[in-house]
Order: sequence, then structure tokens, then C-alpha cells
Amino acid sequence: MVQETAAAVRVTDVRRLSETFVRAEVEGGALAELGLTGAPDEACVFHFPLPDGGRDDHGRWYTLREVDPSGERALIDVVCHPGGVGASWARRARVGDELGVSRSHFWFKRPADARWQILVGDAAALPALARIVAESPPGLATRVVLEVDEVPADFPGGARVHREPVSETGSRLAEIVAGLELPEGPGYVYVGGEAAATRAARKHLRHERGLPASAYGVLGYWRRDADTFRRTWEANQDRFARAWAEAEAAGGGDDERQLDLYEASLSRDGLL
Repeated sequence: MVQETAAAVRVTDVRRLSETFVRAEVEGGALAELGLTGAPDEACVFHFPLPDGGRDDHGRWYTLREVDPSGERALIDVVCHPGGVGASWARRARVGDELGVSRSHFWFKRPADARWQILVGDAAALPALARIVAESPPGLATRVVLEVDEVPADFPGGARVHREPVSETGSRLAEIVAGLELPEGPGYVYVGGEAAATRAARKHLRHERGLPASAYGVLGYWRRDADTFRRTWEANQDRFARAWAEAEAAGGGDDERQLDLYEASLSRDGLL
């Protein structure tokens, strides 16, 4: 994994929202220096303090749940799942903690002519989905399907929200997406959650529904097999890089075709 050069932000507030989420307010000029775009699913790479007094060098992506107009203050909601650097820190987080922040990016690209949007996600995607709903233009028909134990009390209004129960056998996001009824006219489907489930959801939207790339956005927020995949990646970095280069060369500038080719190549080699 590539180590990041991180500037520091300071934790100014910590709140336990539920058994699932801890919300932290972070503040510092380092946020503004990232050139945040204001996209509703914008995320930053945060580097959390470790129990031994060190700091995570590699960093973890977390959505900015809310951003102050100054660009120097933001909220992040951390899922307190078992294990994980971010979750481990969230359970012991205190005001005054310093986090590193090193990069920002966004993935949500709803077309300007969209008449409707459908947002689907699990607990990891909740901060992004909540901010998308909160910042959507008035009159945009919005449906949200959440694979969560409970819908947070502060989830924004203005959308039809449906909850799907969490399965003990794995994420059902792909099944949920396959069962969606899409409204007529131009719209946008956004899916976020476990990597294998979102990968299957993307393939369904692209190949079975035949949606153009502009009509959907799909993002894997986490991996159920994260430790196994990390070991696989570390042992096969050259093969991953070669598969990406080959897909890029054959993709003809089509990002979705490139992703299809990349995933197919990794699957053939038993790396995905």
C-alpha cells in the first residue's frame, strides 16, 4: 500500500449517535487546502491515531457528512464495526485528537437533466446517501433503499426511504438493485456498500438493464474479506498493475469497459 503524506486536523467534538455510528467534528486549514469540490459524496483519506501512540500511515476513506462553508470544518460518521483502524479509533475518540488528512475525491455524478434518483446502500454508505438527499434540488423525486438495522433518526427528509434488514449471510445489495423498478425518463441510480455486492450491482445495471454509464454510479466502500484481499494484493501487486494497464489500453477511453476488462482479468487469475 502507498503511504500518504498527511496534514493534521483536530477533533473538536465527538458524539455517539447510536450503537453503529460515532460522529466526529474535525477542523483545520488542511481540509480547505485539499480543494474540496462540494460534491455530496466527497470523501477524504483520514489517518487515525493508533492505540500505541502512532498514526495510521496508509489512511482510510471517509465521507464528509457535512462541510462548513469555510471549508475548514467537517463532520465524519464512523461505523463502529468489529476491527478496522477507523472503527477502533472511533470507540476511544476524544476531543483534541489529531487526525491526518491527505486526499479528497468524489464519485457522485448525477446528470443535470435527471428527473429522479434512487440511492441504495448499507451502513457504510449512509453518510454519503444522507448528504446527497440533504443537498438534492427541490422537486427531484428521490427514493432511498437502506440495508441497515435501523434508519438513523437524523436521516434527512425529502425522500421515500425503505429499510431492508441486514442479512447474516452477506450483503443483499445486488439482489435489491436487481429488484428495483426504475421510473420513466432520465434518472440516476447510486449504489454504495460492500465491494463484492456493489460489483455485482454495477454489472446488473450495465449489462442486464443496459443503462448508460451516465445513469448510474456504484462504489465499493468496504470488503467483507478485507484481510484476505490485502494479502492477495500485496503478494500480486505486479499482476494487478498489469491487469489495469492492459484494460486501460483495450478500453478505448470507456471507463466502464475498462473496469469490465480489469475485473474479468482478475477473476480469471483468481485474484478477485
